[in-house]
Amino acid sequence: MVGQVMQVLRLFGPARPELGVTEAAELLDRPKSTVSRWLAAMHREGFLARDPDSGLFRLSLSLAALGEVARASTSLQRVARPLLEALVDTTGETSNLVVLDGDAAVNVEVVRSRRTVQHVGVLGRRLPLHATAAGKSLLAWAPPETQARILCHPLPRLASRTLVDPEALAMELDQVRAHGYATAASELEEELAAVSAPVRDHRGEVVAAVTTSVPISRMTPDRWDVVIHEVTRTAHDLSSELGFRAP
Repeated sequence: MVGQVMQVLRLFGPARPELGVTEAAELLDRPKSTVSRWLAAMHREGFLARDPDSGLFRLSLSLAALGEVARASTSLQRVARPLLEALVDTTGETSNLVVLDGDAAVNVEVVRSRRTVQHVGVLGRRLPLHATAAGKSLLAWAPPETQARILCHPLPRLASRTLVDPEALAMELDQVRAHGYATAASELEEELAAVSAPVRDHRGEVVAAVTTSVPISRMTPDRWDVVIHEVTRTAHDLSSELGFRAP
């Protein structure tokens, strides 16, 4: 039952805050009667709330409260928060902590820019690995089977400069590993640029990425250099906090 609960919970997100039985069944590729029983059971146990008028399900407030407890008690996010805040103070731009979850990158901590024009980071947002700086930073050090899944077929174009050729992406991942950071510009969204660097734990394994996102109009050549420096420095500092010692 735990696996079924997780399948359902992963359907919800910023772009899909509510779900009906039919839509959930289609997304899960399961019989409607089966999914209806799952949703009803999750509703009884307090995982989901249900709108009495529309009949749509959404995540319950009690589940949200548990999520907040988990977020506050997770050492990675707790340690990262002040470093991300300092990064935003230095760059003036929105900064995220991102982790690998299956074939996507997920924002697990966000500190927003205080500028009027800013990239709005969304906590819990799932990002494509091939079209984001965070995704490429994580994919470059991901397990071989994960890389193989992403690189085995043409990739969807999301903006004018999205890398859709797996060979071109593989070459860029080589550069990411060589330089220690990843960049993206007009790859996920036309007006978005970003820099990301990997975070390592005490074993030297990449467990997250620090990312700063900038409206592309502010990303002059000199600005790229500043953001790259600050992001890589922050990722290094966070890695040190987690016990990583570079050779």
